[in-house]
Amino acid sequence: MQYIKIGHLKIPCEVRSEGNKKILKIFGFKLPFYEYKDSCGQKYYKILGVKLKSDFKGKIFLSRRKLNFQNRDVWEDKDIRKMAEKIFMEKLGYEPDFDNPKTMNEKIFWMKLNYHDPLVTTCCDKFRVKEYVRRKIGEGLTVPVIDSFESADDIDFDRLPDRFVLKVNWSSGFNIIVKDKNELDRQKTKEKLDKWLRPEQNSYYQAFNWGYKDMKPVIYAEEYIEQIDGQLYDYKFYCCNGKAKFLFVSTDRFSGDGVTYDFFDMDFNRLALTYGGRLNSAEPLKKPQSFDEMIKYAEILAQPFPFVRVDFYEIEGRPYVGEMTFYSGGGILPFEPVSWDYKLGEYIQLPIEKYG
Repeated sequence: MQYIKIGHLKIPCEVRSEGNKKILKIFGFKLPFYEYKDSCGQKYYKILGVKLKSDFKGKIFLSRRKLNFQNRDVWEDKDIRKMAEKIFMEKLGYEPDFDNPKTMNEKIFWMKLNYHDPLVTTCCDKFRVKEYVRRKIGEGLTVPVIDSFESADDIDFDRLPDRFVLKVNWSSGFNIIVKDKNELDRQKTKEKLDKWLRPEQNSYYQAFNWGYKDMKPVIYAEEYIEQIDGQLYDYKFYCCNGKAKFLFVSTDRFSGDGVTYDFFDMDFNRLALTYGGRLNSAEPLKKPQSFDEMIKYAEILAQPFPFVRVDFYEIEGRPYVGEMTFYSGGGILPFEPVSWDYKLGEYIQLPIEKYG
């Protein structure tokens, strides 16, 4: 998506090229702007007579993801680190130390920049991780896949059940929940899926989430699941050096107020914090029936890694692995109070001597 950014305000816009003239469309108005080079070869632009240098253009007209994607063959490691530091500072409000990380978010970014085990890519892949789960803990512990597709045009909706979920494997939030196939706009669904398959939509380009970088995209249809009360509780275990240390529960995703996050220790005592600005649930949350099984399975799956979050659903008392992520919240969601960023970061012992 293209936008003008003024402070923290993002205003959607559209940009088209016509020779050296570009057209900016915003709120229905069309404004021409022009590209020039000065005597030193430095690009600049003029909009309504205002001169802007080319490095400022990227900040104004490109989303962070598109900017990172466009520079994928240009930026060296030092450039990626510099941009990562900038993203971190903008999102979290404190200057990171990626050489000696202390907070949880700093350590997540350290893994992005340094910890590049190929197994991470397998486990980040929301489709292919199912095979890893099967090999490590057995059959029947992931949500069943109905079918998979290389493109949206390959989907035969008539062969899918009345209820299902369509997903794309290489970024968070790329889900389409279908509760009634007869109400589905198939053309709009295909257009959305095709957009999610574009190379720049890879999660790597959002905030350098390394595990997704070389991932092959795939669309897949999963069976639709929900709890008996129509909810879908998501139990997310933070595993540090192979041991589950704490978790948060995500719920209320179908409510008008948005998803909620509630953190707990391993005795299921609530921790007094918020994450990413999300509210806590207004209702008391109960420990899932399969809590001990979830811990056991999470630790088996997490054993090879210094840090990974393993997510579960529970249906009729049975746990199902949802996904594994090494970059919880992208490493850019703030804890409130911020002291929890430091407290939770203490659990992770990174292999800095080997990879740093």
